[in-house]
Amino acid sequence: MLRILITIAALCFAGIATAQEFPAVHRVTDVANHDVLNIRAEPSARADIVGSFGPYETGIEVVGLSPDRRWGLVRSGEGVGWSSMRYLTPQRTGSWQDGTQHLTCFGTEPFWSFNLFMPSNRAEFEDLGMGGFEVRSNAPHHNITRHPATMALRFNGARQGFAVIRQGVCSDGMSDRLFGLETQVYWQGAREGFSGCCTLTP
Repeated sequence: MLRILITIAALCFAGIATAQEFPAVHRVTDVANHDVLNIRAEPSARADIVGSFGPYETGIEVVGLSPDRRWGLVRSGEGVGWSSMRYLTPQRTGSWQDGTQHLTCFGTEPFWSFNLFMPSNRAEFEDLGMGGFEVRSNAPHHNITRHPATMALRFNGARQGFAVIRQGVCSDGMSDRLFGLETQVYWQGAREGFSGCCTLTP
């Protein structure tokens, strides 16, 4: 956990989390068939190896970059690590803000999940207390800000409410994993909202 706190502090201090192109989904490229792309504990080729990606692996979410932009912060199992950006290529065009990429948001205390099936406007919310229900968002006609990078979505249907999703290093509080988006969700008639993280990969 200490390493995660240090990583968060380093990212925020360096301003890495505000780079608008991140988080973004990448794939492995230029790795030989018999080789792997290593995930290291620190952004250095000398750091310990904590995991690896196969030569054709896809769906890798890069949360942010090291200060020299040569290493990307990625998730590895229940933790995080760094992989060389030389071997990672964007898998999708566009930004997480444009409303074309599926977002999965979730939180703890209480446990909840929110699937935003963009580019459609369908969304499904589930919470232990409220149960599950389907709503419709105003995507792709939602509002955004560039600095800081945020997006705001309104919901109608089974419930009315809104969510604000913003760029920022986010911890789920249950593991050493980090995510590149944080969110707050509010439903009409409920005094308290929901706070959590969002990811571009399931």
